[in-house]
Amino acid sequence: MAAESLPVPLDNNALYVSTIPLTNGFHYALIHVDRNGTATRHHWAAMTIDPHGPEGYVAQPMPRGPRMKAGQQQILAYFRVLEYRSTEVSAFQDVCASVFPKTSSSALQNRAANMNSRTWITRVLARVLGSPERAMEIEQYVSAHSRVYSDGHACAFLFGRPYTTLVVPVASCNSPQCSACRTCSSSH
Repeated sequence: MAAESLPVPLDNNALYVSTIPLTNGFHYALIHVDRNGTATRHHWAAMTIDPHGPEGYVAQPMPRGPRMKAGQQQILAYFRVLEYRSTEVSAFQDVCASVFPKTSSSALQNRAANMNSRTWITRVLARVLGSPERAMEIEQYVSAHSRVYSDGHACAFLFGRPYTTLVVPVASCNSPQCSACRTCSSSH
């Protein structure tokens, strides 16, 4: 019997980046929470069940709110974008839909053109925040910390322990004790 996916409390009028572990990386999504607490997942994803088929922008309402899992996939963390200034979901969707206006008919062609969920969220953040540099910093922070959290998730899985999805503000901690931040700062 599969465990129920527990809710994860997120702030209203906020934007988060969520990550799900994959074999060779992560799937990235943006979680937009409006003033009423209604959450919507925005991501670059497959448009059919064919893993090599077309991809595109997908907006998915989250009627039960943010959870610890997306379907059966564990969400490692929700990273809050602190600089985000709330906007209506329709305006946010317009930005999301315009980032990759032309796509290929296959996921493999999109990868060759560097079109994936990570580059998509980075470009959306660059437009929403008005700063490509800050968007890149956020992406690096999320990626580095997701690698660390993924190790914790793998250990929990191997030893049959529960993994708790984290809610983390994206900040420049650069703490010498933080292995993820050491990774971030060495990449600059």
